[in-house]
Amino acid sequence: MTSFRIVTDGACDLMQDWCREHQITVIPLYYSLSSAQPVAFTARGNDDFSDFYAMLRKGAPVHTSAPSIEDCKEQLRPILAEGADVLYTGLSGALSGMFNVMRLAAMELAEEFPEREVRVVDSRCGSHALGTLIRALADVRETGGDLATAAKTLEVCRSHIACRFTVSDLMYLKRGGRISGSAAMVGTVLQIMPMLRLTDDGRIEPYGKVRGRKLALRTLADAIGQAVAPVTSVTIGHCDAAEDAAFVRDILRRKYALSTVRIEPIGPILGAHAGPGAIAAFCGE
Repeated sequence: MTSFRIVTDGACDLMQDWCREHQITVIPLYYSLSSAQPVAFTARGNDDFSDFYAMLRKGAPVHTSAPSIEDCKEQLRPILAEGADVLYTGLSGALSGMFNVMRLAAMELAEEFPEREVRVVDSRCGSHALGTLIRALADVRETGGDLATAAKTLEVCRSHIACRFTVSDLMYLKRGGRISGSAAMVGTVLQIMPMLRLTDDGRIEPYGKVRGRKLALRTLADAIGQAVAPVTSVTIGHCDAAEDAAFVRDILRRKYALSTVRIEPIGPILGAHAGPGAIAAFCGE
């Protein structure tokens, strides 16, 4: 049976040590603050990204970008040369151009390595939801599953992923084209908080709005608590808002008897678009 390697990108928010231990290749995505040179971001270390979010709070403009097709090919070529196939899944294709970049890279590499397979599957998610899928794929590979089994597992697991989130500054959604400038301005003045979710096809859409931060956090906890069974693990991701993440976690534990609730930071790739103070709840099998 031909071995395969799992490849993802810098939107996974997994730990570097875990990725090394489980032989996960993480292709960097890039972010730049102000006019500084782009920074390559892969998996995270022990950083809580507080410095990054502090810069955003000071008004520093931030941009994110995907690598080139050639850069992606350079990441994959050594794996294929070793005789392994590749299963890639990364940030949702509806949210980033990275999925299409990888598809093009895979097509070009097929000519160079006709005996190898590079399978590119849309995760339809990002951040800790994507991390959950990568962990599931690692389990498949480490228990003897082949590439086809892993790809099927990915398709099944992504259908069980739920993500709900809210933001504290609507202007970041405005910059990303999610809402209009006038809506962002009015919402900010009136403290109207949008409640957002990830759709089945990997897009972001609003499912409601509330007035005030605390009510938004309670609404978020209720939305995720009602979406999962008591045995399901949940990750609360935050953009430099650990206390608010703990507030949501405590509601899930108390009201919904969810004992396994982790709190983790959200990295700069998705944090650049959600903004400081954003809180997301991810769950899946």
